[in-house]
Amino acid sequence: MLKELFTSLGRVYNFLISLIVAVILGFTTWAFWEVYKEALVQREFIKEGQLVSVTVNRADHTQRSWRDILGNSVYLTVECKGKDYITRYVRDTSYVSVGDRVQLLYHPRYDAVRQPGDEIHFDQSKRTSRLIEWTAIRFFSNENRLLFFCLFLSIATFFVISGVIATVLPVPFLQSLARFVFVATLFAAAVFFTFDTWRYYQYYQHLKTDGQQVTVRVLDTDRKWPFKHSKRDFIDWYDYSATIRYQQQERVIPISKDDFEILKPNDSLKAFYDESVDDFMSVDFPPSYSQILLPAFFWLLAFILLRPGFTRSKKSQS
Repeated sequence: MLKELFTSLGRVYNFLISLIVAVILGFTTWAFWEVYKEALVQREFIKEGQLVSVTVNRADHTQRSWRDILGNSVYLTVECKGKDYITRYVRDTSYVSVGDRVQLLYHPRYDAVRQPGDEIHFDQSKRTSRLIEWTAIRFFSNENRLLFFCLFLSIATFFVISGVIATVLPVPFLQSLARFVFVATLFAAAVFFTFDTWRYYQYYQHLKTDGQQVTVRVLDTDRKWPFKHSKRDFIDWYDYSATIRYQQQERVIPISKDDFEILKPNDSLKAFYDESVDDFMSVDFPPSYSQILLPAFFWLLAFILLRPGFTRSKKSQS
């Protein structure tokens, strides 16, 4: 009797936790989608808007949107082209008050004004070479990054909601749909990581071919294991890097194992530098073949899951 009671309580607990996670994921997905739509409109203002200098007639600090909770924003009333406009203004460092002059973007089609620049700022630091902890997402625009996160969150939300529904009322169609979405997600991941690997080798070759050979001063060296929670004894697959100084700037660049073993602070190192991408790498740095593992893993997993379906199809035809 007690065993059945604890089992029932455990199921209720798991259901409530799954429901809470589903609600959080759903809200987060909706929030990212709203930010993505705002980013698209903002991009139109940046590309097509006219920069105007206006005087602030009124500054309202009242929160009008859930986004105001996350940012230090104020709603400004300004006069532009003989008409009053209200716009949301995010204050990064300076304080804006009545009588101040601010520069805004006016878009004739929207007949509205907006603050210049992107509200969402991803890490664009160039101190560390892109070849270290590589991802092609760094080359995406802000809007495409937000769309990528929206797709990822939407898929996660779908699986969590499907699991919640399945615990209450098993629906065969939903289970089949979940399997289809899972396999499609695997294929999408395989395609993305294949593209990511191709961009890595393309970027590496560009830096090696078009980069100018320069001499930099080494400040420090380091090595990191790229795979967490895995043994390190079976193969030497460390990522080696060096902190260097070039033209009064400190950078972290990839180096080879041989460089790591012989370099000491204040040593000179020959490196390739490409001004067009503002990036460095050691002349002796070889490409990382660990980039191939992720696409290979997802293609193999997708093939394993689809193979039984192809086998059954061939048997039914024979």
